[in-house]
Amino acid sequence: KSNPMIAWPLRLFDCSPVSDGAAALLLVSEDVVDKFTDEPIWVIGTGQASDGALPERESLTNVPSAVHAAEQAYAMAGLTAQDVDFAEVHDCFTIAEVMASEDLGFFGRGEGWKAAMEGKTARTGEHPINTSGGLKAKGHPVGASGVAQVVEVWKQLHGTAGERQLPGDPRVGLTHNVGGTGQTTVVHLFERRF
Repeated sequence: KSNPMIAWPLRLFDCSPVSDGAAALLLVSEDVVDKFTDEPIWVIGTGQASDGALPERESLTNVPSAVHAAEQAYAMAGLTAQDVDFAEVHDCFTIAEVMASEDLGFFGRGEGWKAAMEGKTARTGEHPINTSGGLKAKGHPVGASGVAQVVEVWKQLHGTAGERQLPGDPRVGLTHNVGGTGQTTVVHLFERRF
């Protein structure tokens, strides 16, 4: 009873809570960045795409706007999904993280759930996803959710994420933020160069 069915097969704990919250970051051009920090994180790729509403889609298991936004960001950065060290994705529902892991090219279609079950998306896995805990664990302050993802990327790339810190030497992080039921998606790639 503490985890009631919301919409089969999703239960209450599969859904992110909409919450209050805030996040902030400083975005400046490269010609003035040295006035603010000696260790900037660089935006190396960005993509945005739009699509129709959920009932208009051919498939319920992917978000075409996410696929196209990711393609744009990868092309701009000259990278592929395999070059990404970790990602913060819009996991408003448990299935959304699985879909994003496939839409972003980390895993093939129908393989995202297996990867999650095998620990491949865990902090110590081959494609860490949502080291922050994601929207389900930390809340979803809607307008601040995307910026909060960038804050987590900044912390991971600066090595200041505390208990959540990724092992090794992460250099490239990705953020994936979805609007509506996938009518729009924005993907950004960030790089540490120090």
